[in-house]
Amino acid sequence: MKTITFYRILLVVVMSLLLPQFSFCQGLSTRNLTRGADTGEIYLSCQWYSDCHNTINGIFRSIDNGESLSVQRKTIWAIGAGPIFGDSVSGALFLIPYNSIDTFGISFDYGKTFEKKYYHNIYEGASGCMAGELYMQGFGLYHGTGYGQYFTLQITNDSLRLQDVGANPGEVYCITNNGINPIKLAYSNDYAHTFSINDVNLPGMRALFDECDIHRGTQPGELYFVVWKSFDTVALYHTFDYAQTLTFQSYMLQTSDELLYTAGRTPGTFYYVRREICGTPPCFHSCLWIYFSRDYGVTFTTYFHSIDSVYTGVPLKKTDIELKIFPNPANDRITFRFWGNPTDSEYQATLYDLVGKPVLEGIIPKGQLAVTLDTKSLAPGLYCYKITNNGKSVIANANMRVSQQSMMGKVLIIR
Repeated sequence: MKTITFYRILLVVVMSLLLPQFSFCQGLSTRNLTRGADTGEIYLSCQWYSDCHNTINGIFRSIDNGESLSVQRKTIWAIGAGPIFGDSVSGALFLIPYNSIDTFGISFDYGKTFEKKYYHNIYEGASGCMAGELYMQGFGLYHGTGYGQYFTLQITNDSLRLQDVGANPGEVYCITNNGINPIKLAYSNDYAHTFSINDVNLPGMRALFDECDIHRGTQPGELYFVVWKSFDTVALYHTFDYAQTLTFQSYMLQTSDELLYTAGRTPGTFYYVRREICGTPPCFHSCLWIYFSRDYGVTFTTYFHSIDSVYTGVPLKKTDIELKIFPNPANDRITFRFWGNPTDSEYQATLYDLVGKPVLEGIIPKGQLAVTLDTKSLAPGLYCYKITNNGKSVIANANMRVSQQSMMGKVLIIR
């Protein structure tokens, strides 16, 4: 669960005053996105739409990495919403509803219906790597089997905050000092009876950051570290060796909206979901951008869904062309590359300093896909970029069909 910072609290308060019927918690990152048991399968639980009476929550399922979504469940947000966790058996899904910290639910029909189970004071949860296995953290850390039939208290150390399990049975990961670099990673291979705690340095991250969430990979020792560097910038790290060495993968920029994430069932797959408020008062609804990676979170394909009140799972609008910026952080050079068909006219890629002064520009000629800029002359630091066409925003060019998210953002120059 993402800790709420002062800025997020302020934003939530403002939004709740402006949009009382659609109480989005922008900027929060809960585990409302999870991988399913099958290849390419993910589940998403989020606010769907609002009218003059209620805010509706939906559970959505995709079997093609987010390219299409089907509606599994429709409930009132205050009753049926909450973190979800996919089981290793097809169709099985766990839900911890917000309306009661004393219950959780189990679905065996792909999130359509849930059987309630009693539990006490759930703060954190994670599904295990074996069928019907889960971990619950309340007054202590408990190990559950049999789809909630049996629970055993493993440890009462309140300083350990549950993150996720590993790929091997019995492996559990916690953090003891979230927000401080190096973080203290607690690892157990005996079902959370005992833990070893080691310092894990996040390369390029400052000493104090916002929050870190850990998600399991598919191989033993494989983990993803999702680190909120600031309230609008997320860094993704990856390890294959139990966090002895971490590799920076990419930044997710302009994340002031709600952002969810999870690793996938297939090796190398990782997902972000960014959600914005769309629509006209009082009938708001969610717009979703699903970012899907096959290369451990280095590059992403983007799918867009506008899920209004009549959404039933119709084919989505897919962006035909997507912009990738790499490497980011950059050192001596940086490349802007379109993935898809060659461009239909000439485009300009411009870097700006933080006061808005252009410092570097490159041209992507008509019919070409990329331009590489030499950044040796630039001082280390954060810069903004923007892609334009004859001085106009690419977003206004309907023929280009690119995502709004990718046409402007930030790059980091390091030495």
